[in-house]
Amino acid sequence: MQNLLEIGKIVRTHGIKGAVKVISYLDGVNFSIFKHIYIGHEKLSANIIKSQPLNNDAFSVQIDILNSVEIAEKYKNKSIYIDRKEYPTYKDKIYLSDLIGVPVISENDKILGNMVDFEDYGASVILTIKCGAVSYSIPYVDEIIKYDNIKNAFIIDEQKFKDLRV
Repeated sequence: MQNLLEIGKIVRTHGIKGAVKVISYLDGVNFSIFKHIYIGHEKLSANIIKSQPLNNDAFSVQIDILNSVEIAEKYKNKSIYIDRKEYPTYKDKIYLSDLIGVPVISENDKILGNMVDFEDYGASVILTIKCGAVSYSIPYVDEIIKYDNIKNAFIIDEQKFKDLRV
């Protein structure tokens, strides 16, 4: 269960037969390619019966264990996960979830900490950088911090890091 990837969130019921509206966290990946999922912190195993796009990032999803509106309502605001090995791989893409633990360094190669988590808010991604016992949140914007695949590290101007960390 440790190799799960969060791909979306159930936001409400959709229809009278237990379908749910799911906001997808996937950029450019059709949600309907997934068949087996895990729901919530409990990682409840389930299967997708049917999935239809509603708009750019939302889908109407019929899940086998949610067969009524009353049952579906109990899963509102629960995250949906898949096994990482079922996620499509692309030669030219790196996923943030694969970069957890990567060092954050200054432009002079001074180690400032490690990226330990991230949160995607839709409009922006916030990286959590751990420096010793303290964690800081940094917006993941090219003007502030960049990932260098040759060094396998995030690079940030040290002064910007000091000024921006919250």
